[in-house]
Amino acid sequence: MWRWCYGWVVTFRYAFREIRSHWRDRQWWRKRILSRAVAPYFTRLARPDSDPLVERDWDNVVLLDACRYDLFAEVLTDNELPGTLDKRHSVQSGTPGYLAENFAGKQYHDVVYVTANPYVETEIPENTFHAVDHVWKDSWNEETDTVLPEVMCERTLAAAEKYPDKRLIAHFNQPHTPFIGEHRLDGRGMDAIRKTALEEEGPDPRGRLRTPFERLGAGDVTRDDVWRAYRSNLERAWGSVEAVLRELDGLSAVTSDHGNALGERAWPFPIQVYGHPLGILIPALTEVPWHTFQNGDRKGIVAEPPARNTDGVDADIEERLRSLGYAE
Repeated sequence: MWRWCYGWVVTFRYAFREIRSHWRDRQWWRKRILSRAVAPYFTRLARPDSDPLVERDWDNVVLLDACRYDLFAEVLTDNELPGTLDKRHSVQSGTPGYLAENFAGKQYHDVVYVTANPYVETEIPENTFHAVDHVWKDSWNEETDTVLPEVMCERTLAAAEKYPDKRLIAHFNQPHTPFIGEHRLDGRGMDAIRKTALEEEGPDPRGRLRTPFERLGAGDVTRDDVWRAYRSNLERAWGSVEAVLRELDGLSAVTSDHGNALGERAWPFPIQVYGHPLGILIPALTEVPWHTFQNGDRKGIVAEPPARNTDGVDADIEERLRSLGYAE
């Protein structure tokens, strides 16, 4: 009884200090309501139907991080891409949840995962896949604070050549922030996630920048500002995605792990959502593209014990990247 009372007092004091420090901060209140009330509602009481990536039929997947369906469809109307567009519903509204609910605790020894996103290192146990190429470890672009799509194209095609009898997932960072397209918008990028994955000291979270979507929620920028930069970031990667589709053999799909919200409400709650907080399973965050294209015959897929993870690149790949200006 005494321990229960003591724990309750500590919790109350912590909550009181938090409220006293942030009670005027609209963003703080939004995040607390979303995490403490809205996310449990969607994940425990009213989880919508979804079709997990691992249950779909594919030989290759080009995964565009944080790409909502309507953004992809809009860019597709103005840019060529072979194949047919459809829609699917992701299992989660953020990358850690997408990785955990699709892959954690399972084995996919017929899959090679090529990733620009550091969360694959922190959220997925070793030996889940046949091999993982952590492109973010050795080809991070310090100037843009991300992995460039041209680098991901090179590494994806190299993996396909090295593992011709494996399914392939190529996890691009775009159109996730930072926005590196023609139209840019300042805000937090992915460097803190990378530093955490490398077990390095990251920036003080109390002084971290807001993402462009959080800036929209705070009224610092307009929806048009964010959408233009968001779209431009997808267009920045479009040529690399097209090159991958045209080069890879078999049935390829372009999809995403989740979307991004720009003020849509989390019905039945009247609260607006910005960005992609975990567990908020609304259409803006779970409706993603499923664009398929078959190039030649299907692959002959073979599952084999995990290979040594390819944290680096072979010398010939390194030389090609250097000639293109993407490696130092």
